[in-house]
Amino acid sequence: MNNFISLLFSGQKLLLKNTKSLDFKAFSTKRNYELIYGIDESSFHTFVFIRNAKSRFVLKDLEFLNELSEKIASKLDIVVKKRVLFYNSPICSKVLKHEEFKKIWKFYDFM
Repeated sequence: MNNFISLLFSGQKLLLKNTKSLDFKAFSTKRNYELIYGIDESSFHTFVFIRNAKSRFVLKDLEFLNELSEKIASKLDIVVKKRVLFYNSPICSKVLKHEEFKKIWKFYDFM
């Protein structure tokens, strides 16, 4: 894990053990994401998406990430309880208020 990612994690007090950087290109053609998989202190499997883009993050993007994380979890044969998104672009207010995704997603800005 590189220094930038460790700074992001420590800034939000996100502790993961057994972290692995998964190749996002194997699952999607989008190039502005990084995907890290790990296990948190409560022994929950966690996906951390890091989005580095200039365009606005909208609900359609969140639905894409949710479907993609389900596919990856089934491929790895795990149950993912938590999903984290670090972003550096504007985010739609509908994404932050969406009740279904509020339970499993955490959003952090790293501008």
